[in-house]
Amino acid sequence: MSALSLKPKFTLNYINLELKNNLKSQLHRLYKTKETKKHILQYLFLEITKKCNLNCLHCGSDCSKNVNSPELTTDSWFKIISYFKKQFSSSLGFIITGGEPLMHPDILKIGDYINKEGMRWGMVTNGMLLNNNKLGQLIKAGISSITLSLDGVEESHNWLRNHPQAYEKTLMALQLIAKSKILLKDVVTCVSPKNLKELDQIAALLIENKIPDWRLFRIFPSGRAHENDELELSFEQTKEMTGWIAANKNQLYKQGLNVNLSCEGWVPFDQDIKLRDYSFFCRSGINIASILADGTITGCSNNSEGFHVGNILKDNFRNLWENNFDIFRKKEWLKDTLCSNCAHIKDCRGSSIHLWQMGDVKPGFCYAVDVKKL
Repeated sequence: MSALSLKPKFTLNYINLELKNNLKSQLHRLYKTKETKKHILQYLFLEITKKCNLNCLHCGSDCSKNVNSPELTTDSWFKIISYFKKQFSSSLGFIITGGEPLMHPDILKIGDYINKEGMRWGMVTNGMLLNNNKLGQLIKAGISSITLSLDGVEESHNWLRNHPQAYEKTLMALQLIAKSKILLKDVVTCVSPKNLKELDQIAALLIENKIPDWRLFRIFPSGRAHENDELELSFEQTKEMTGWIAANKNQLYKQGLNVNLSCEGWVPFDQDIKLRDYSFFCRSGINIASILADGTITGCSNNSEGFHVGNILKDNFRNLWENNFDIFRKKEWLKDTLCSNCAHIKDCRGSSIHLWQMGDVKPGFCYAVDVKKL
């Protein structure tokens, strides 16, 4: 059979693939519209403290162990948890964050309270304070998911976390988590120019320790990272990172490691299906809400101040959820941005909320367009 006779078959297959992807993209757009209209709250992030035992170079919140800003009491968190069970559903999941949540003296009490209310909870941690005894206490308190941060091999992880023993302690935590019976466990990596070439090594380490899931993030220029040019991937380096995921995802899955690009930004659909198990959908303010350490209410906990909608100490969350989250759902503010004329706007919808400062004319980063050139 000649090469010429193969060409129509290849073209037909390509057209079929394009049609299939276009149909999936249209269905995903309809799904997002339906979910936004229903806006059923599924996850609530509880930032129980801003205190942290590290001084990471990329911290978006400028957390430290000496934070003196007011924080909600443990009793307040109990009342908040009970309120959400009554006003929403016992199927609501809670994710405890910080700061470093293990710095909070009552994290076990808070987790146990959620568990005894018949609801699920998980935690995001840097692993520095996690030992066998603490992990056992968390499991006894009903923890069902745990996310650990690992940002490279030893030198690069210690550099980013700004601590000479960070890697050693995080590796110990990783090994404990891997052997535990916690239902959902994953590792997140903040990718920078420093560790971009280490992805193969990190993957091998996770496979060796039987970690099932791994998510890759870019470092976004906020907080301490705002003025540090060493941390942010360029547009070209970001393409290198996504290219690595696309090239390695299937093979890593066969070895027991499911790698995904994080939920931090929209990617054209034909690329997205190679990078994520589930196509991009920023659920901030749609299925996800957060209560910060001082009671501030927003979508995701890393949103900028312009996306704060109230405070749990003085506002009725149920009323806010139904009436004050249009900045996340309708996004009328996009009309005054450069994104309004973009060919991708119907699918992208401004990408991730945390990439924006309210009033800006363009996001801090875009996977489709190099916004620094706009």
